Order: sequence, then structure tokens, then C-alpha cells
Amino acid sequence: MADIKMKDIAAEVGVSVVTVSNALSGKKGVSEDVRKLVEQTAREMGYDNKKHNKKDPANVIGVIASEKYITVGNSFYWAMYQNVAYEAAKNQNVTMLEILTFAMEEKEELPKLMQEKVIAGLVIIGWMSRSYVEKIVKRAEVPIVLLDFQLKNMKCDAVMSNNYVGMYKMTRYLLERGHRGIAFFGSIRANENILDRYYGYRKALIEAGIRERKEWILEDRDLLVGMSKVEVPENMPSAFVCNSDWSAGMLYDELTKRGYRVPEDISIVGYDNYLYGNAFADMLTTYNVDMKEMARQAVKILRDKIRGKEKYCGTRYVDSRIIERQSVKDLRIWK
Repeated sequence: MADIKMKDIAAEVGVSVVTVSNALSGKKGVSEDVRKLVEQTAREMGYDNKKHNKKDPANVIGVIASEKYITVGNSFYWAMYQNVAYEAAKNQNVTMLEILTFAMEEKEELPKLMQEKVIAGLVIIGWMSRSYVEKIVKRAEVPIVLLDFQLKNMKCDAVMSNNYVGMYKMTRYLLERGHRGIAFFGSIRANENILDRYYGYRKALIEAGIRERKEWILEDRDLLVGMSKVEVPENMPSAFVCNSDWSAGMLYDELTKRGYRVPEDISIVGYDNYLYGNAFADMLTTYNVDMKEMARQAVKILRDKIRGKEKYCGTRYVDSRIIERQSVKDLRIWK
């Protein structure tokens, strides 16, 4: 006999997988008539309810993230995962995290969470190659939401920080404080998030009538080997706008080694409001990525889909605010 799953019972009865799960586990929210119908259908189809009670996939949200992003306790995406887990728990869901190794990504190996069929939905945190994500989406038997990235022309729901608007705000912040020589620190070919932030930077410069200087568009990583690096131009700007707080921290360390003072000599702003283990975090002016709201929206979209709502939400952009600290010198008061 074929292995009967809750989705098979749901299709037979004409209810959602969540309703089947709640009925079989005796949870509230299911009428007595529906509960009896689900239980009877499960028995007739030969469903093993002991297996259901042992492992309840309808309540489990899978989360996958790349090894290159996750360092437990001190990475941006670890903090993002914690927010997802918290939002899921508030809604009586549990999360299972799988960290995809470099080898798995290279071979485009399907996550074990999918292979073992123990989840009702999946959140993918952080950019991965298009071909890999397409394979996961195509092979998945559960709904998927992308978190903090999207892929153009792929019909997959996503929740992102408003990268373009956020970096526009940060560049405007510098311009409003008298800075005219502003460099962008970030490898714009690395991923779409950085590219969007670069265009937000460019928009602010264009509005101010300032010509972009190519020598002030600086790499923060070696794209071939994936290692971080810091480029410092010969002709220094008065300020750097960094694509992330991580990059801002690297830049600060390098400038300090070279004898520059922040903000007395050079001003720096970042993006994320997350810089773990660097003393510069306490003085860095940055754009706050609202991880809590992003996680809330991602979990809500996923839970709705698990319940059977097939509506395509597209990409949702979450805006936020500037966190002002002490890394920017106001040039207006020095004229």
C-alpha cells in the first residue's frame, strides 16, 4: 500500500493539510463533524496516525541558509533566522534549520528537509544561485518564501529590505551634512541587494548634481574566491557609504590602521544595523533593516499558503529608518 500522507487525506476530504493535522492531533479549531470525517477517512485510507503523532509536518516550517552566511551567534542571517523562529513560535509552529554547505550548493543537492518530507513550508534566507533556487522550487512539494532576496521573473514570493530606498536615505543623510565627495563601498556585481543599494546611492548623487567618480566605486570582496577585501582610493573622499555594516567595520579597521580618524578625518555610514563583535558598532550611523517585520511577513505569507491560500504575493519591500550615531562629521558647522 502506498504511503498515505496528510495531504492525501486533505484532498479526499476537501480541507487544508492544517485542518487534517489539527483533527488527527485533537487540537482546537476543528468542528466535531469535520474531525470525525477526517478520522474516518484516515482509517479508510490506511493512514498511520501513530506516525502523525510522532512527527507533525503541518506544524513545521523549514528554514535553509547558506554556510557562507551563517555563523551561529554572530551573523546577520543567524539573527534573521532567530526572528523567523520567534514569529513561527508565536503562531504555534516550530522551525527546523538546515545550513547548506558549500559542497551542497556547488552540487545543487536538495536540502535534507525536502528529501525527508518533514516540513509544511520552506523559508530560504539569503541569496543563492538562480539555478539552485529554481531546482529547489521545482522539486518542492511545499510552499516557499524567499527572505532578503528575490529572483527576477521567478514566481516565488519574497520579502526584502527596501535596499534602493534605504541606501538613498543614507546617501542623502551625508549630503545634507555637507558632504560632496562620497564613495560607495561594496561589490555591485556580488548580488542584487548590493546593486539596488548602489543605484539608491547614485540617485541621491544625481539629485544633488554630483558626478559619480568611478574610482570611488570600491570592491569589498573578491568575487572569484569569495574573500573580503578593502580598497582605499588614492584620492580620499570625505565620506564612505558602505553596502553593509560588515563592510563598514572592515573599512573602519583599515582606515584606523592607516592613521585616519572617524569621523574627524573620514565619515562612514553603513546598512543593516547589525555589526557583531566590532567596537565600531556603537558609533556607526546606519540604516536599520527591520528583521522582525521581515520575518513576520515571511511567516504570515507561508502560513497562509500552508492553509491553502494560493494567492501570489510577489515581492514585499520593508522600509525602515536611519539609526544615527557618531560616525559622521557635519561639515556645515566647520565652514
